[in-house]
Amino acid sequence: MMSYQEIVPIGTSLIIGATCFGLGVIYGNWPFDLNTLWRHDVPNGFEDSLNYYKQWGNSPMYIHYTLHAVGILGLIGHFIKLYKPDEEAKYFEYGSLGLFMVGIIIYLTNLRTGVNSCVSGEWGEVDQQTGINVVAASQVMIIFVLLGVLVLQGGLYYAQWYDNKLKEEFYRQEAEEAALAAEKQAKQEHDIVVEEQKEEAKATGASKSGNKSAKKRKS
Repeated sequence: MMSYQEIVPIGTSLIIGATCFGLGVIYGNWPFDLNTLWRHDVPNGFEDSLNYYKQWGNSPMYIHYTLHAVGILGLIGHFIKLYKPDEEAKYFEYGSLGLFMVGIIIYLTNLRTGVNSCVSGEWGEVDQQTGINVVAASQVMIIFVLLGVLVLQGGLYYAQWYDNKLKEEFYRQEAEEAALAAEKQAKQEHDIVVEEQKEEAKATGASKSGNKSAKKRKS
């Protein structure tokens, strides 16, 4: 059975995958948003953008469900990492989840509503061009929050990598110091044993010399 620490990288992969998928979707809309939000000299810019978002809104529902499912996977990835967060890095995780939720909220309140307005033609209190620009501007905001998610996840990875590196260096130094201390202690014990053997040898030699002298006096 997999441990929690082995599941955490799966959560990270889900977060990064969902975030990159969202950025890819917005990148696909960029050519149309460019001609409405940033360029004002394209004759058919708003019409092309309107037709594009109409097509997106009228797409089969499984296309929309795919995007929603990817967003849910991103949330699951965050919840996996927040189940037992690292105390030193939990604010990275909370910040990442917060930004991801902001992106989802902007999508549901602005982008999704704008696409539905393109299909229905009902723009509420704004005109059509303003509504299309709101859709484009909302995607710019989503880009910033999703990039923030990637920055936080990258910062978290670097912080954990650097922390593990420092711990490995610390443990390595401790092991080297322990090995040196053990070697020094072994040398000291060896010197003590050698010294004791020398003392015993001297005592034995003195005893033999005393016995020889006693024998000579008797003779």
